[in-house]
Amino acid sequence: MTFENPLTTAFRRGDQILGAWCTLPDPFAAEIFGRQGYNYVCVDQQHGMIDDSTAFPMIQAISASGAAPIVRVRWNEPAAIMSALDAGALGVVVPMIETREDALAAVRACRYPPLGQRSYGPIRARDVMGSTDPEALNDVACIVMIETPSALEQLDAIVSTPGVDGIYIGPSDLALSLGEKPGSTAPVVGEAIQSIAAAGKRHGVAVGMHTPAGAVAKGYLERGFDFVTVFSDAGLIAAAARDQLAAARTEPKPVAVQSGSY
Repeated sequence: MTFENPLTTAFRRGDQILGAWCTLPDPFAAEIFGRQGYNYVCVDQQHGMIDDSTAFPMIQAISASGAAPIVRVRWNEPAAIMSALDAGALGVVVPMIETREDALAAVRACRYPPLGQRSYGPIRARDVMGSTDPEALNDVACIVMIETPSALEQLDAIVSTPGVDGIYIGPSDLALSLGEKPGSTAPVVGEAIQSIAAAGKRHGVAVGMHTPAGAVAKGYLERGFDFVTVFSDAGLIAAAARDQLAAARTEPKPVAVQSGSY
């Protein structure tokens, strides 16, 4: 049976999908997230505490869970992109793309010649995708991040780059680059997000958004975003820990003492 990459298939169909985000170096946690019904789980090597030796078993665990494993690489470096794909990631998220040339470099690292410059050595990818054919192995999602004023100035040139499958918005870096704090709801940030989303729609490229919680993620789905990350593991664990601590510290209700009791 021919392998179908669920990420690129969803992008082509216009299906909306939801994901989880891992910054902690824990394959078991990554597997747990994948088993809850998320379409993808991302291993974050840019800001996560995850090195290559841990990323590989996390990719394996996510694959076993039924979710699609993707990796946010540290930077737009061919070696990092190729390593993640050879390990069996079905897509990469490439940060800080500012020009069409940057986007083209990311695409070329994802594709074999003549479409790109990916070196042939799909050590695990050939088993995951069931093929040694470079054309089949090229079916990975190249997702580029738009998060700076320079990128906004060249938005259409970046998004229209052949081979870019998706664009992903990192709201914290975007806000900082626009002179605001992470989490800002300032109009300038909202306008930038809307312009990025509009560019994706113009060029038929899937648009993704990073969010901290399900209610926020739902709002972006209702706005027509194609893929949305629902949470990041460290934030989720911290919030749950605070909630449980608050519940434990709640003043207990007084217990009525019955007459005649000792």
